[in-house]
Amino acid sequence: MTLVYRIDRIMGVIQALLPAYRLALSVWGVGISLQMGISAPVRAAEVRPELRLTVAGPVTTVFSRSRNGCDPVDIPDAPARAIRLASGTVQLYAAHLYNRRLVGPNLLTLSNDCRIVFKGNERDDPAAFDDRAWITSLYTPDGRTIFAAIHNEFQGHRRPALCPSGQYMDCWYNAITAAVSRDGGMGFSRLAPGSDLIAALPYRYDEVTGHHVGYFNPSNMVTDRGMLLMMVFATEAKAQRPGNCLLRTDRISDPAAWRAWDGKGFGASFIDPYVAAATKDVHVCAPVGGGQLRWPVTSLVRHAPSGLFIALMMNGAHDGGVFFATSLNLIDWSSPIKLMDGLGEGAYRCSDAGPIAYPSLLDANSSDSNFMTVGDSAELFLTRFNVSGCKTSMDRDLIRIPIAISFDRH
Repeated sequence: MTLVYRIDRIMGVIQALLPAYRLALSVWGVGISLQMGISAPVRAAEVRPELRLTVAGPVTTVFSRSRNGCDPVDIPDAPARAIRLASGTVQLYAAHLYNRRLVGPNLLTLSNDCRIVFKGNERDDPAAFDDRAWITSLYTPDGRTIFAAIHNEFQGHRRPALCPSGQYMDCWYNAITAAVSRDGGMGFSRLAPGSDLIAALPYRYDEVTGHHVGYFNPSNMVTDRGMLLMMVFATEAKAQRPGNCLLRTDRISDPAAWRAWDGKGFGASFIDPYVAAATKDVHVCAPVGGGQLRWPVTSLVRHAPSGLFIALMMNGAHDGGVFFATSLNLIDWSSPIKLMDGLGEGAYRCSDAGPIAYPSLLDANSSDSNFMTVGDSAELFLTRFNVSGCKTSMDRDLIRIPIAISFDRH
């Protein structure tokens, strides 16, 4: 599962240990998805939000596990991502570790395809970066070839010899890897086995084990000045500070071409800690939006009429919800504004409404094949947890809610 799940249940413990951080959790799937509120100085003067996002209609169920699921673990377990093929067919991914798609003539008319198009090989060696895998970011240059950034978990707790405590959180080692489909999404494979690493900590599993570490939850990709960019969330590990890191590339076919913001420019490269002998502590990223991007960015789009980028985040705490922030340059961000109330699974209490997770903003009318842009309206996609007997389970729905977007045209 991705990094937004059980942590809110131990929020009180972590807050006591790390008072500098404010934790708010929501769910990234069959595991944990940490959303860590970060108190850090803002790089420049605070950016004023110039957009207004408001709920503009009722909930529509896109996918229901109980009605549409192919098997008991066919669940929406990541933020929704969509692409449009050259044929006009739209594919939507809200992946679990057995990655499937919804397919249809447009974003609002989709049906579930039971074909598993990608999964990790569950290898026992953390150096392989090939245990369990979620498709979480997509880009197609031509409507047939599809590149994907993969949320790649090594789950040490499933290997007793590598995880004495047997606890998922203690032995979770995460990286971002690359995959590709050359047949319009019918199947994905590792982009270049053995050299498909986009981003990993410069430290080996046994150097940082003891808590969940790595780079998590790639956002969708956007373009700016001829480059492709995405956010990934970093937890603290030695020289790596926690927060949302901004990555960019001009060669999507080369996983090693990605560079991260280092505080001054895109000068930070990533290394394979099992291969490279370079000075490790320089191969980390500098988080952006300190104090503003307080939780992992789950969705990143550009509002075409204004040119502003919109980031969505989920604060899974009991008084949390879906938040958005805006930026002109992807580095400096406005303060977050609540779009709607909601809470993560870990904060759920019996009298509450069902928890939600994984907010993603997509515009069915976007002319972009990768749905990187939104206009004056869009759909907020979410995972909704169904509750029975005051308990949550694997029973989840993918839902969408109409959103109106407005701004002052000076």
